[in-house]
Amino acid sequence: MISFEKAQQIVLDNTQILESVKVPIVDSLGMVLADDIVSREDIPSADIARIGGFAIRSADVVNSDQRSPVALILDGSVRAGCCWKKLVESGHAVMVEAGAPLPEGADTIISNDFAVREDSKSVKIYKREKPGENIFMRGGDIEEGELIFSRDRILSSYDIGILATLGLMEVPCYRKPKVSFFTCGDDLVMPNQPVGVGKIRSANIFSIEAHLREYHAIPDNMGITGFDAEEIRKNVDKTGSSDMLIVSTGSSPAVFDKIKMVLQKIGMDLKFWRVAIRPGRPLIFGTYNGIPVFGLSENHLSTTIVMEEFVRPAIMKMLGRRELRRTEVVARLDREVKGGGGKTHFVGAEIKLTDDGFLAIPDNHRPRKNVRAYICANGIIVIPPEINYIEAGEMVKIQVIGDPTDLN
Repeated sequence: MISFEKAQQIVLDNTQILESVKVPIVDSLGMVLADDIVSREDIPSADIARIGGFAIRSADVVNSDQRSPVALILDGSVRAGCCWKKLVESGHAVMVEAGAPLPEGADTIISNDFAVREDSKSVKIYKREKPGENIFMRGGDIEEGELIFSRDRILSSYDIGILATLGLMEVPCYRKPKVSFFTCGDDLVMPNQPVGVGKIRSANIFSIEAHLREYHAIPDNMGITGFDAEEIRKNVDKTGSSDMLIVSTGSSPAVFDKIKMVLQKIGMDLKFWRVAIRPGRPLIFGTYNGIPVFGLSENHLSTTIVMEEFVRPAIMKMLGRRELRRTEVVARLDREVKGGGGKTHFVGAEIKLTDDGFLAIPDNHRPRKNVRAYICANGIIVIPPEINYIEAGEMVKIQVIGDPTDLN
């Protein structure tokens, strides 16, 4: 039996970063850039009026003030999105909207608050302005050749807006992994089917898919099979274009031995199958045609832990992410937790943010196999194998798997 840390490292050592592909920017949310993004142009591409007012030569109003305004000839007006095609000469002005390109020859803009139109052909200016005032200069936001995003950046919705501003419709990202999965067992039925004697509904077929979607993978749901070796082999053969395979089955040693032998017989290179963790056993890991293969229990708690602690880090690596594990916070325990037995223990907990910091309420008062055990959990307490007991009030590290509740 190997340790949790060793098993996790074996999984990562046998997982590869996927190749990059061109992705439409609207589909790139949450994906990782595979190359630097450098601006190909200045933004804005011209000097732009920050405010509505009058574009003038600053030299014409150096002596202008409230008592002695300067009268200028008004040549016309220009709207945002249009260009003024004439040179603004000394003694002249052009009325501009906010966002309009600055007419050539003008070097400042006077606000409407300090200008009065005498008639359609003249305007009086009651304030002096420095050159460049009220102008958004060309390249003032982004310069041509400027590095905007470095490779390995996880793209956010805000980033996608920036990419569109740069004129990009697609970007190079590490592609999302396709993960095939199926569950096998003669006692399993779909959730919409009646539960006869000795039958149970296969929750994993949907739980695994939900986890994969959350991890930004592409789920390939292959359904339920029986324990027939040929049926399992046919399902595995269908995964030729997949990047990972997950097989879910019963938790008894006999069932797992059978699945392990079937997978090995059809070509899986077994890496480990006994890990010192609780819950999460039994757990199979190997490779088949170079892709990671996981065999996990139908038990809901075991599935949650294996998906979070082994499958998710592997998918994060495939996606090109630098940080493979969940964010951790330090929280004060609301009640005691127990570990021991030489195993790494995982305890679901509800994290709350209080005036005194994070509070972790362990969900350890229900039977461990109860399907409701993680119903309130948005965090996982990891208890190292050498620790048997942690008292209420002590501080622990906790993995965050959901938003903290009761924010103050």
